[in-house]
Amino acid sequence: MDNQEALQRTLNRARRALQILEEEKASYGIRVPVDLQIELEEKQKEVTSLEARLSQLQEKHPESVPDNLPRYTHVFVGRKQEIARCFEALSPEERGWGVAIDGIGGMGKTALALEVAHLARKQAMFDAYLFVSAKTTWLSAEGVRQETLALSSLDSFCREFAKGLGQTDIVKMTDATERRRALLDALQGRRTLLIWDNLETLNAEEREMIAEFLRKLPTPNKAIITSRRRTGESALTVRLDRLLEAEALELMQAKGKSHPRLAQELNATKPEILTALYQASGGNPLALDWTLGHVAHKGYSISVALERLRNAARSADLYGFLFADAAQTLSENERTVLSALVVFLTPARTAALADATDLAITEIQVSLEQLVTLSLVNDLDGERFGLHPLTRTYVRAAVGGTDTVGTAPLASGIQFDSAAQRKVLRYWVDFAQKYGGYSKDAYKTHDKLEAEWQNLEGVATTLREMAGIPSTLKDGQAAQMLIDLEKALYNFLFFRGYWDEAVRLGEWRYQAGKALGQWSDAGWGAYSVAWIYYNRADTDRAASWAAQIAEAIERGGSHRDKASAIHLQGHIAKQRQHWAEAERMYQEALAIYRELGNEEDEAISLNDLGAVAQQQGHYDRAESYYKQALAIEEKLGNKEKQATYCSNLGLLALDRNRPSAARPWYERQLALAQEVGQQDSVAYAQAGLARVLEKERRYVEALPLAQAALEIRERLRHQDLDWTRQLVERLRRKAGME
Repeated sequence: MDNQEALQRTLNRARRALQILEEEKASYGIRVPVDLQIELEEKQKEVTSLEARLSQLQEKHPESVPDNLPRYTHVFVGRKQEIARCFEALSPEERGWGVAIDGIGGMGKTALALEVAHLARKQAMFDAYLFVSAKTTWLSAEGVRQETLALSSLDSFCREFAKGLGQTDIVKMTDATERRRALLDALQGRRTLLIWDNLETLNAEEREMIAEFLRKLPTPNKAIITSRRRTGESALTVRLDRLLEAEALELMQAKGKSHPRLAQELNATKPEILTALYQASGGNPLALDWTLGHVAHKGYSISVALERLRNAARSADLYGFLFADAAQTLSENERTVLSALVVFLTPARTAALADATDLAITEIQVSLEQLVTLSLVNDLDGERFGLHPLTRTYVRAAVGGTDTVGTAPLASGIQFDSAAQRKVLRYWVDFAQKYGGYSKDAYKTHDKLEAEWQNLEGVATTLREMAGIPSTLKDGQAAQMLIDLEKALYNFLFFRGYWDEAVRLGEWRYQAGKALGQWSDAGWGAYSVAWIYYNRADTDRAASWAAQIAEAIERGGSHRDKASAIHLQGHIAKQRQHWAEAERMYQEALAIYRELGNEEDEAISLNDLGAVAQQQGHYDRAESYYKQALAIEEKLGNKEKQATYCSNLGLLALDRNRPSAARPWYERQLALAQEVGQQDSVAYAQAGLARVLEKERRYVEALPLAQAALEIRERLRHQDLDWTRQLVERLRRKAGME
C-alpha cells in the first residue's frame, strides 16, 4: 500500500509538471522552442513509465484496494465539465464531504458517479471504492425494469459499506447508532470513496440521517450521492442536464456498433429525424437508449420509435419509471403549477404563473421550490422556470386523462389539473386578444406578441388537439378558444411575415368553425388561408379556398361576410387577368360596403378598382380611385392602408414614366410600413424606390434596396418573388458587379 501511495504521489507531481509544460507550449503557437519541446517529450516519457509501474503494482496487489464498483457496461459519452466539477469536489483540498449529483430520472446520474469513480480508481485517489445503491435499474428489450432493494435506511447502507471494508465486527452489531459510530471510526485515517446511489427512494427522515452522517465523514474520505431530489448540504451539487446534441449523436452511433440493424437504420435516417429524436428525448440518455432499443430489438424504424417516445400513454414503462413516484408526492398547488408550465413553451416567471393560475405569488414560489427539489422543474437564470421535454410530455398525457396503459401506470392514479391547464390556455388567448386584433393601432403592440410567439403557437396546437379537429369535435370550449386566438393573431402574423403559420391557424379556425356550426368563423378562417395563397400568386389554391368561403357564407354568413367573399373572387379574377369580371365583383362589393356604411372596406374596394383600371392603361381613372381610397384612410387614421395606397400611387407614377413623382409616394410608404411593421409593404416600398433609382441610373444605390426587398419576399414566398430576383440581377449587371 505504502509503495503504491508513494508512486501515485510521484505520478501526480509528474502529471502536473507535464500539464504546465503543455500550457507553456500552447502559448507559443506554432513556433515552440526546441528546448521546451525536448523537455515536454521527456516529461511525457516519465509519466508513461510511472503509469505503467503503478498499473503493474496494482495488478500484483488487487486485494489491497477494497473495490466493489460495478463494471459499467453501457456506453458513456460527454459530461466533461461535470466530471471536472466532481473531481474538484473530491480533491483533498476541498473542505466539503464530496458531490451530490441530482436531476430527473434517466439523465445518467449513476453512470456519471461510476465514471468518476473508475477514473479516480485509475489515478489511485483513494484506498477504497465502495458503491451501494437503494435501487437498481436496467433496460431490456421489453422496456425499463427496476428493482428496489432492501436498502431503505442509513443503517442498511452502513452495513454494506462496512462489509466492503472487511469490517465484519461492525456488520454483526445489533445497534444501528453504534454501527454508524463504529463505521465513522473505521474510516479515520483512510481515503475511502463512498457512493450512495438512488437516495430518492428513501424517506425524508432517512435522507436527513444520511446527510448528518456525511457531515461527520472524516477527511480525507469523500462521498458521491445520486438522487432525483435536490440535496447536497455541505457538498458540491451537480444538477445533471441534457446531453449536448453532438454527444447524443455520438451515443446513437456507439449503440449502433453493437446492433447491426440499428446501425443500418441510423445510416438510412435523415439528420433532421435524428435531431427530432434528440429534441423529443431532451438529451436524456435513458430515453434515447429506450427508443433505440425499440429499433434494435423490436424492428421499429427510428421514425416509428420516435412517435412512440412522444406518446407517453403508449410508453408507460418509461414515463412511469421517470415520473410516477414523484407525482404521488405532489400537492394540489404543485400539480397546478406543473399543469400551467406545460402550456408555457418558454421559461416562465413567477408573476406570469400567478397571473395564469390565480395562485398567490407565495404559493407559486413554495410550489416551484418543491418541484425544483424533485427535479421536475428546472430553475433557470433570471428567476425563470421551465420543463424538460420528457416532463412536458408526461404531464400533458396525465392532464389529458391518459394516465394508464393496461396495468402500467403513468401517474399511479394521480390526476393533474386539467382545469388549471384550461385556465392558462385562456390566459394566453386573452393575452393575444389584448395585444392583437384588427384595429388601426394594433401594430403598436405587435412586439408583445412577437416576444411570446412560441408560447402562443404552442397554445394553438394544444387547443387544436383538445378540440379534436379535424375529426369529431371533442371539446367545444377549446374549439372556440382556437377561433378567438386566430382572430386575434392573424393581422400580426400577416404583418410580421409568419405566413405559413397564418395558413395553419386559418385552416384550424375553419375546421373549428365547421365543427361548431359557426359558419361565419369557418368562412373567415378560410379567408385567412385564401388571402395568403393569393399573395403568393398560388391562384388555384386561393380559388379552392374561396369556394370554401362561399359555401360557409351561404350557410350562415352576414351581409358583410358575403361582400368580402365577392371581393376575394374579384382578386382571383384580377390575378387571372379577367379584368371585366374583377371590376364587376369589386363594384358589387363596393355597393354592399357603402350600403353598410363601412368606409374602410369601401376604401379597399376603391383601391382594387384602381388596380384594375391601371392594368388596362386607364391611368387617370386609376389615380382617382387611389386618391379616394387614400383620403378615406387618412380620415380614419389607418396607417397600414395608407401605406398600401401610397405604394399604388408610386407604381402608377412609374407606369407613367414619372420617377420623380413616384419617389415621395414610395418614401411615404416605407416610413408608414416600417412604423406599423408590415413586412410585405416594406418590401413593396424598397422595390419601388429601387426602380426609381434605376430610372435615374443610380444603380449602386438601387441594388441594396432591391436586395432587402428580395430577402423579405423569399421568406414570404411572395407573388412578386421572381420579378424581384430579376430586378436584383438587372441592377447587378448595370452596377458592373457581374
